[in-house]
Amino acid sequence: MSDTFYIATGSDAEGFELSRFVSLLGIEPITSATFSPDPGAPLDHAWKIWQETRFLPCFAPAFVRTFHAAGTLEVDAIVAADREVDSSLPEPIRKSSLSAGKPFLEGKSEMKGHREWIRFAGKVEGNESPGHLCVLFALQSALYHLPLPSALTAFAAFEFQARRGKFPFPEMTGKENVIFSSILPRIPLAVRGNSEEIDDGKGMLRVI
Repeated sequence: MSDTFYIATGSDAEGFELSRFVSLLGIEPITSATFSPDPGAPLDHAWKIWQETRFLPCFAPAFVRTFHAAGTLEVDAIVAADREVDSSLPEPIRKSSLSAGKPFLEGKSEMKGHREWIRFAGKVEGNESPGHLCVLFALQSALYHLPLPSALTAFAAFEFQARRGKFPFPEMTGKENVIFSSILPRIPLAVRGNSEEIDDGKGMLRVI
């Protein structure tokens, strides 16, 4: 798939689907991410636990922080968010997040011509920033001018679908859609809550 820029707005009727499509332009996922339920574990329960232990306290705040920093060209703030994620994750989850982020740094012809992307990629290559999935996903979404809420939802969908290790992602079943949708009420709360903290200049990550 070629790297082609689209601009989505918050009023798009199909904002989420467009954001999910655009956020993965040029990306070829090769591994599952941090949501990896144990075999036989109830999917709905595992998804709830991931939201409460990974998404809300760690990934969503870093995503929002990165998204806003990209809009104001603050690469150092993106590095800080990336390092915060790195220090917050247990080692197996940390490695999974880094592995899932690698395809976002490869094969991005148009992104390689974007100054902010080049600067941050250089930080990762120079081992100044780890390169976690949520940060790279947020940065790319911001540079593609996607709406923040649908971009964050697209990130959650990536985590949910990547768990099966099947690429490209197969369509969700009806049951999977119902389970995945449990995260949707949390998205506006995560966006609003963390955006307010950024506006206050506190620069801290928190649990919603």
